[in-house]
Amino acid sequence: MILPVEDEFSDILSKAQKGQGISTEVLAERCGVSESKIRDARRGEFDEAAAKAIASELGLNVEAVLRIAKGDWRPADVGEFEGFALVCSAFYDWQVNAYVAWDTDSGRAVAVDAGTDAKPMIELLEGKGLELDAIILTHAHRDHFEGVGALRKRWPAARVFLSGKEDAIPYETEAIEEGFRFELGFLSIEGFDTPGHTGGGMTFLIRGLSRPVAVVGDALFAGSMGGANVSYEAGLESVRRILSLSEETVLAPGHGPLTTVLEERAMNCFAASSLPWNSSET
Repeated sequence: MILPVEDEFSDILSKAQKGQGISTEVLAERCGVSESKIRDARRGEFDEAAAKAIASELGLNVEAVLRIAKGDWRPADVGEFEGFALVCSAFYDWQVNAYVAWDTDSGRAVAVDAGTDAKPMIELLEGKGLELDAIILTHAHRDHFEGVGALRKRWPAARVFLSGKEDAIPYETEAIEEGFRFELGFLSIEGFDTPGHTGGGMTFLIRGLSRPVAVVGDALFAGSMGGANVSYEAGLESVRRILSLSEETVLAPGHGPLTTVLEERAMNCFAASSLPWNSSET
């Protein structure tokens, strides 16, 4: 399935400006771009000189912003690999991603997020003859947990895990924290905190597949990150933490295409040139 990149350059500039709490008037003074041009950029009107100046002032990865604005980048297809699958469901006019990982020997599976509609996930699990042992949620936004009820109805014994720092959801959950581990046959899943989009957002690193996979929720999108509803600085730190994983790690976001640590180190707009892997001093 070919998914469009979640954020356009206008979304990226808007998230950075809002996250830093900078008014359009102040931003214009700092970057030398008129207020009207800044508003035009946030509406998606691309002027290269203006976009470059705005992105630079906001501390973004300027080259990545310009490439995304010109539409000449999307992450390379990571391909399919045994024991892991993407499942999409509709969320208004968009798509939301959920994932299934399974032990091919035992046929036991775990879902990371549940989407808005469990039907496609149930069809995938039943089609492969898999039994669902657990549902692990990256965060407590309804587009990521609405499918839990139907999944639990089909597999009543499936445990549901959610960070204890997140708001309650209308399903019974087990509270987890940094260092959470879940073993499933040859699979090992480890959770670590990646807040910013929400206060208790978590990323789950899955080992035991042909490649390591980190399901990141809305902490990171291909080229971007989720809106920093709670803390912009925490969101940036979460991006940095995710990108400190090994470069071959596949990143599975809550929206948009899968990507890799290697690509995001170069092309994530919130991974600025000052970060270690982009610095000319290293």
